[in-house]
Amino acid sequence: MIDLNTYLMIWICILGLCLGSFYNVVILRSLSGESIVFPPSKCPKCGHKLFWWHNIPVLSYIMLRGKCYFCKEKISIQYPIIEILTMILFGMAFRWYGLSYTTLFVMFWLSCLLIMTVTDIKEKLVDCNIAIAAGISGLIFAGITAGKYGILCSALGMVAGVLIMEIIARSGFIVAKKRAMGEADTYVAGALGAIFGIFTIVRVLLLSLCVSMLFVLPVFLYNKYKANDKQTCIFAILFTISLLVFYRAWQNWWTLSAIAVTGIMLIYFVLKGIKKSDGGNYLPYVPALALAAAYYIFI
Repeated sequence: MIDLNTYLMIWICILGLCLGSFYNVVILRSLSGESIVFPPSKCPKCGHKLFWWHNIPVLSYIMLRGKCYFCKEKISIQYPIIEILTMILFGMAFRWYGLSYTTLFVMFWLSCLLIMTVTDIKEKLVDCNIAIAAGISGLIFAGITAGKYGILCSALGMVAGVLIMEIIARSGFIVAKKRAMGEADTYVAGALGAIFGIFTIVRVLLLSLCVSMLFVLPVFLYNKYKANDKQTCIFAILFTISLLVFYRAWQNWWTLSAIAVTGIMLIYFVLKGIKKSDGGNYLPYVPALALAAAYYIFI
């Protein structure tokens, strides 16, 4: 006999697969500007309307061998990946939080972060309405769990997230005469502030900086190393060390000050390098925010 939790887990995973298929539509059409409701599902290459059995999560991709049934063009591997990833995230949410309204909120937040992450990676675009919806749900969740005090902490967290990200973004005007980060990053940081509250949002943003250092800046720093820009490389190393010390050893004002000083100097040299390189390329930051949020949701 299957116990109740296993039975529910199976259906939640199926729900994750189905919603993952829908999220693919949301991702594709939010980039193209089309409605997510009409017209019905179609091939993005030839535009032919798909049959119902073309939309079965994962299985359709396997049965069609990764090609459109009509034009035989390759179907992006993104489709089964998003479906499987959504299933895993929903399963983890249920495993961590059980049968509760918290699980529903967590699944919604993870869904919003997943959609925004993919669009940011693919086209460097983020639908800020999704971030706003996540932020509002964070306020509602705080009100349900902790009443007026929870709403206050959530609202202060949202303000803190917006202010911190805007300070970082607008620091670009000092050196490079442009924003250091996109406006959508501020919306996402505000949403995370509403979700995690004033007492956790700073740690989430610090962790996102650390994630960015691990996945985004190495390429930038490698180019700096080849260009013999020793100052940027040195402060990147010092900033990373100070972050690791803060998280693993001592969380006090001294280590926080070390993060602030080395971080400011690193931002200065990075922006200076962007200005010299005639603007540089915008690097997606929502994935780093999403990974940091997932860490605090599950770990």
